[in-house]
Amino acid sequence: MTYKENQQVLNLQVTDGLAVAVIQNPSHEFLMPVKDVATGYGVSAGTVRDHLSKNLNEFVYGKHYVKGVDIFDTLGKNAQPHAVYWTKAGIVRLGFFIKSERAKQFRNWAENLILQVSAPQVQLPPVKRRNHNRLSPERLLDIMADVCLIEDTGLRLRIANKLKGGAE
Repeated sequence: MTYKENQQVLNLQVTDGLAVAVIQNPSHEFLMPVKDVATGYGVSAGTVRDHLSKNLNEFVYGKHYVKGVDIFDTLGKNAQPHAVYWTKAGIVRLGFFIKSERAKQFRNWAENLILQVSAPQVQLPPVKRRNHNRLSPERLLDIMADVCLIEDTGLRLRIANKLKGGAE
């Protein structure tokens, strides 16, 4: 597989004697070709493709995998338009379908790789404070002083009870 000369392809060590190529990508951090995913899991590339085609309801395009046509800018003119490239999340999810000791080791490696990379800080919108109609103690005393000036005793008591939080 040929990549653009300025393309960053990293060879990452999974275990002793096993290294895989990952392609840096601005949208997905990195992508891994089917061939390298298969090597990591110790299966054939056809097995990886079969798991994808048989479990399409488990894999989300653009989240778990992409095709060469969508990442042409990353791969350059030698990109195969229908070639599948797995994202970090896709590599881990694919591992749910491949059961072997080697697959377990590769899943652990992929999981650790994902957890080692710190997620970008997300700026959350400020918490909206609820607009409530509560009276401060000072404001309550000020209103109670005005209520005391009401001559109708029944009305004065009803308003005072409402201000204290009681029922009518």
